[in-house]
Amino acid sequence: MSSYPIDSTNWRYGLSMPEFIESMGQHQQAMRSRYSRIRLSPVECEGFTRLKKRISIAVMTEEWCTDCLMNLPVIARIADAASQMELKIFIRKDWPDLRAYYTEQNIPSIPVATFLDENFEVLSTWIERPQAAHRRLQAWKAAHPEVEEIRRRSDLTSEEKKLLLKEINERLLVEMESWYDNGLQSETIGEVADLLGVKL
Repeated sequence: MSSYPIDSTNWRYGLSMPEFIESMGQHQQAMRSRYSRIRLSPVECEGFTRLKKRISIAVMTEEWCTDCLMNLPVIARIADAASQMELKIFIRKDWPDLRAYYTEQNIPSIPVATFLDENFEVLSTWIERPQAAHRRLQAWKAAHPEVEEIRRRSDLTSEEKKLLLKEINERLLVEMESWYDNGLQSETIGEVADLLGVKL
């Protein structure tokens, strides 16, 4: 098994949350807005500040990723809550070694957040979205069979499919934000807390 490809030498080449937002071409305004308004509760903040060890959070993602838009601001706020935690973002297309590492771990999804100790050894990894979001998304797909029908149509070009799906995906994005505002944000925070042994 390969060792984790991010170490103390190349860690500095990762992007901070503000740097990542500035670099974005897609979803930039939405990401800036979500990051500015997401807050951890006092209990959640206190839980993460009780962590005594230094933790580096390496997130591999791409700017177009909807799950990144939903969850990266939450993970960034977890890092903001504790002075001993630091977040860096690594764009998947720019880091082939990192992508290869996750492929070897059978992790094809993004965003993927890996929590590292002071020696850049892997403590745990959180993948894509909270489990409750998987269930919500499955229910949404079952209620919108037209999405899969459009994708399967052989009489349409990929560009025509993209245009037909654009409005549907925009509506889904609005729905997803409401899911996170009404419970899923806490699910993400809770899963990360469990991975790090934090009691909330």
